[in-house]
Amino acid sequence: MKFGRILKMALRALTHNKSRSFLTMLGVIIGVAAVIMMLSVGAGTQAAVTGRISSLGTNLLMIQPGNVRAGGVALSSQAQSLTMEDLEAIRSIEGVKSVAPTLSGRVQAVVSSNNTNTSVVGTTPEYQALMNIKLSQGIFFAQPEVDQWDKVAVLGATVAQTLFPEGNPVGQTVQLVVNQTKAVFRVIGVMASKGGTGFSNQDDQIIVPITTAQKILFGRSTLGQINVEVNSVEQMTDVSSKITQILRIRHNIAEGKSDDFSILNQQDLLETMSSVAASFTTLLAGIASISLLVGGIGIMNIMLVSVTERTREIGLRKAIGALQRDIIIQFLLEAVILSTFGGILGIILGFGGSFLINSWGNTTAVITADSVLLGFLFSVAVGVFFGFYPAQKAARLEPIEALRYE
Repeated sequence: MKFGRILKMALRALTHNKSRSFLTMLGVIIGVAAVIMMLSVGAGTQAAVTGRISSLGTNLLMIQPGNVRAGGVALSSQAQSLTMEDLEAIRSIEGVKSVAPTLSGRVQAVVSSNNTNTSVVGTTPEYQALMNIKLSQGIFFAQPEVDQWDKVAVLGATVAQTLFPEGNPVGQTVQLVVNQTKAVFRVIGVMASKGGTGFSNQDDQIIVPITTAQKILFGRSTLGQINVEVNSVEQMTDVSSKITQILRIRHNIAEGKSDDFSILNQQDLLETMSSVAASFTTLLAGIASISLLVGGIGIMNIMLVSVTERTREIGLRKAIGALQRDIIIQFLLEAVILSTFGGILGIILGFGGSFLINSWGNTTAVITADSVLLGFLFSVAVGVFFGFYPAQKAARLEPIEALRYE
């Protein structure tokens, strides 16, 4: 039997019961749409994180305090925290362009009846250029404000909008609450929005002088991190080695003992975060694929019902000379048509869902050709896989027994 005729018979069988055919496709439609949307969210997250880190350049070193560990147990007697004296020692290293400390924590920011829980970062004026921070209003604080422990603050765009929804924040005051400590800060600037990335979100933070954060907010003299900008990428290894040497001497770490600090390369951070984002994307796609498998099971179930309903038709066709191959092709075509059309509609729904995510949510969805192709091919594969058994069952029916079936 010619393929064209078999195709017409398959289409006629599917259009004979349009409602059942659509409901059968629905599982595939939802599955493909879910795969595309989840992969798009994962790709958008990965692109945002990569872009955020890359915007800082590739010549940045981040030094963090860390306890010496042995057998999984922290040996706090050997561990030391980073200090401003460590920072000044690092500043003198050849190849270092600029350094900026940070000390961060969570605070409750309050302005009249408006409040938000956000991150506060204590630092120095060098932090603005080092982290490529641009201002939409006002100014960044200078060294005199650091020296005098001034209670001045630069707000992220989201914080400014939440606390001052209808006015200019510059010149206004905001109360920061940390545990039992309350302090009133004067707003001197607002950062330009960079958009939320889920990684060190600049829009959802408040920046204050490092001395103010140490003395007034957190009550500690140590640092949370030292950021080092190196003159060139070629000097990264050499500068990192010199920093390690100087800090080991300053922290009185004996030869053979582990460092009580860690140095993170910007490139290492980029690779780590990209790997995490890729794993996150794979997880999302795996979860979404489950709905595709459920849709495939639905196709197989309906096809088995169809075989039962059309037993006499199958027997009649075989009695007048239809081959097993023709029967298999027809039922397999029906399953593939259902999954293929379901895949196409799923792609359209996936595009629409991703558009809504970009329009309404804080997450960016980036649709890639790979995600569309993967969703479509997976839907076709589901049709072939789950349609083969019903097709084979139909082809194996004995003509005489099928004609007797009531």
